[in-house]
Order: sequence, then C-alpha cells, then structure tokens
Amino acid sequence: MKAFVSAAGPGVATQLPAWTGERPVMSDLLNKLADVTGLERQMRELTPAQLTYDEEAIRQARAGCATARAELSAELCAALSAEALSRGRSLLDQRLQTLRQRKGTQRSQLNLLRHLKGWAITTHAVRQLKPDAKLFDLVVIDEASQCSIASVLPLLFRARRALIIGDPMQLSHIPGISPEQERQARVRAELSAAWLEDRRLAYHVHSSYHAAAQNGEAALLLDEHYRCHPEIADVVNGHCYSGALEIMTDVRGQVPAVDLMDTGETAPVLAWANVPSSESAQGPGGKSWHNPSEAAAVAGIVRELLHHLPRTATVGVVTPFRAQKDALERMVGSDRVRVGTVHAFQGGQRDVMVLSPVATANTPPRTAHWVASQVNLWNVAITRAKSQLITVGNHGYWQQQTGLPHLLSSRSVLWNRARAVGPHQAPMPEPGPRQDPDRRDLTDTLQQFLASRGIVELERDAIIGGQRIDLLFTAPEGNTAVLVDAGPLPGRDPARHLRLMHQRTDLLIGLPSGGRGAKAGSVERVLRVPAWRILAGPNVLAPLFD
Repeated sequence: MKAFVSAAGPGVATQLPAWTGERPVMSDLLNKLADVTGLERQMRELTPAQLTYDEEAIRQARAGCATARAELSAELCAALSAEALSRGRSLLDQRLQTLRQRKGTQRSQLNLLRHLKGWAITTHAVRQLKPDAKLFDLVVIDEASQCSIASVLPLLFRARRALIIGDPMQLSHIPGISPEQERQARVRAELSAAWLEDRRLAYHVHSSYHAAAQNGEAALLLDEHYRCHPEIADVVNGHCYSGALEIMTDVRGQVPAVDLMDTGETAPVLAWANVPSSESAQGPGGKSWHNPSEAAAVAGIVRELLHHLPRTATVGVVTPFRAQKDALERMVGSDRVRVGTVHAFQGGQRDVMVLSPVATANTPPRTAHWVASQVNLWNVAITRAKSQLITVGNHGYWQQQTGLPHLLSSRSVLWNRARAVGPHQAPMPEPGPRQDPDRRDLTDTLQQFLASRGIVELERDAIIGGQRIDLLFTAPEGNTAVLVDAGPLPGRDPARHLRLMHQRTDLLIGLPSGGRGAKAGSVERVLRVPAWRILAGPNVLAPLFD
C-alpha cells in the first residue's frame, strides 16, 4: 500500500488508514470461498437438466435389463448343456461306469473334457484328473481359506489361470501334521521360516487364500451380502469387515423370528436366553468341554422353535466344543435340527440358529480366553443364521468379555428363562451407527420442508427390516420411508451406487413400520431424495412429495 501511494507523487499525503496495517485474509480461506461459490454455480447450472430425468423409468429399465439378462443367460446355459450332452452322451455313460469301477477315471475324464467344459471336484479327488499342465483354462478354488496350500497345488498345476475365492475372517483349514513335522520338512527343503512367512506359505499359519492374496493381484471384496437379516450381519460387519459390507438382504422372504418371550410384539432377531447359574465341565476322558444347564436350556428352546416355526423352516444348533455337541445331539433328537460344531456349519446356513458358547464363570481362564478370542469362529457361528440368532449362556459373563462375544451380548435382547422379560424391563441393545453430521443437517432441512406441508407424524433415524432409514412419515396414503442420498463415496462407481440405492428402496415396501412418531403401518412408498434437491430448495423438493 505504501509503495502504491509513493507512486502517486511527492505531493500526496502519506498518512494511511489504520486498516492498511491489519493482517490480510489468508489465501486458503479465499480459495475455499471461491470453491464453494464455484460449486454453487455448478449446482445451479446442473439442476434444470437433472430435473428432466425420470428416475422411475430408469429404475424400471434397470430391473427389466436385469430380468432379461438372467433369462437369456439361463436359456444359453440350457442350450449349451443340451448340446454337450447330446454329443457326449456315450462318453458320459462311460465316465459313470469308470467311477463305479474306480479305474480308468483319468482317461474317461480327458475324453469327456472336449464336450463338458465345466467340472466340479474336491481337493481330495484331484487324482481322478489327468496330471497334465494347463489342462483347464481356468480353475476356481472356492472356500480357499479352508484349503491348505499343499491341497491346491495339484489344481494350480492343471490351470492356465486361477481364481481364488475365500474369506480370511472365516475358519481356516485343519493341519494334518504337527508343527514339528512341518519344521523338519522345512529344514530338509533348506527353507527358512522367515522366507515362508514373508510369502504366507507357512503350512500351519496360512491357508491357500493367504498365499494367493500375498503373491497375486490385489484382492477384490465381494461386499454385497444377501443371506443374514441386517441386524445379524451388522454384528460382524463392523468388527470383521470394517463396515465395508453392503447388507442387501430381503427380509420379506425370510422365516419370521419366533417371539420366545411371548410379549406380543415383534420378535427379536437377536435374542439371548440367560443361564446365569450354569457351570462348565470337561467332557468324557477329560477332552473338550460341555455345560449341562446350557444344553438343557438349548433343548427346551429348540422344542419351542419347532412348535412355532413352519415345517419347512430349518434350525441349527452350533457350539465350539465337541463334548457339548455330543450332548446336544442326544438331547435334541430331531431330524429337523442339525447339531454341530462351528466347523460343521462352514458354508452352510439355517433359518434359525441356536448358539451354545459353553464357557462361563467356572471355565478355566485358558479355555475361556481361547473361546472368546476366536474371531473367525464367532464370525462363522453368527452368520449361519438367516432370520434369527438365539444365544444361550451366561449373559453377565459374556458381557465382561471383549470383541464379538461382548458385541453380540450387547446387541441381543435379553430373555430371562425364569420369567419372560418384557421390552420395558429388558435392557435395550446397543444402537448401531447414527447419522453423520452432514446427513443430519440434510435431514433437518428435509424435516423443516415436511413440516411446512403439515407433515408432523414422523420418525428420524428409524429401523425398518433391519435397515436404517433417515425419515419415516405418515401421509394420507400411508407410511413413506425416505432415504437421503448424499452420493457415492470418493472413488466409488456412481452407477453401482445408484443401483444399490434403488435396490435398497425396493427392500422396504410392505414392511411394518412406525409406532414411535409415525403411525404404525406398513411402508407404502419409499423415496430416494438426492442431497442436491434438498440443497436446491423447496421448489425442487416439492415434485418428489406431490
């Protein structure tokens, strides 16, 4: 400023105002203001074009495309299969004969390979295939976390390319040799433990999934989950998968949860039958562990489930201890119920699962710590249940643990077997994650808009069918659920994001809702409200609600 005044000539007064000595506004603040102004200008320019899009037409077109693709794919598979069978019928008969006779299997498989392009086989039966390198263009190894590295090598030898599918957060393979035998083999092969560990090739520690993930390309997470009720899947989603799973289960097709508490209200998806005075004991021969009181409670609950559930419903009883499994098999005694250890249920599922953890206050610390720390075991046990998971055990004991056991006990509705605990008496499960501040501000603005239209019967952050909804309000035509769409996260595919949002809205129609602000009733309409419409003002919002 002084230089500017001096340039005007010697006759100009040099007394400057006080504000010229103040610190100027930082450039980064001005840059941020310019960015906000630019974004607002861009939004104003794009809004008219966005208003012309018919979202319902886009949704119907996507659904029609998916249906047509599925039908054409099924038709193509049927045609190719029929053609292959017609050409290779005699060779297929020869294959069946060689399998029965258990000789000539490699030759018959090679002859049939020209006609049947897809083969399914276990790792234990690979010797039936001719040991030719690159026999298959592609080998897909499923449940790779349960396959040892050695067991998949014969398959990889026969493959040009390999696709490895597995979940490192589920159960691993059971080693067939001792650690000492592995050490001796490593010494004979002149390999160091560090070399094997660096490549995730240590037999006892790592599975074929770990080896592939370490030495292959970056792993792709299959993040769309369609099996478990959202309340069940949410228990493991944050703890095991960092909240990355998109839980898209349609609960309308699931077996309804059973109201064991006989409260007359909605049955809890996650329930805990408390057995506070139970004691654990070692099994026959001092091996494994069992809990008689817990087993008796499980048997009683299973009888109630079988009485209330449809005949077609499936029930499973799972426990981490073989001794408890043996006791439960004797006590349950029903063809409709499968009883097993967690390993027996890997890859399986049941409509309702009953979990018996066995450990309690008198369990030796070493055994109790082993049970509580087995994240993979708890993950598998929890996610075998499709519509309801009932845990039977000492609730207070497991509340003192950490990790998944504590989380499950906190999320489950407590049922005291001595007397049914009503909802007003039972401790409420810990809530899941709430709205972030940005979504909360958007929902505030949307609520103000609805209030201006006379809509006051509403709920914020409601749960419908296990899905968290931003707003639920009652209108003359029924209850309407609102999903505020803030757009895809950075780096995510916008088209996939829109597909999942549309799919999520479809999951809510017809589900029971309300009772905590909105009127109780089924969801008649679901609206996806993009954030830009909320920010653009009432005139842009109004068409969605007319």
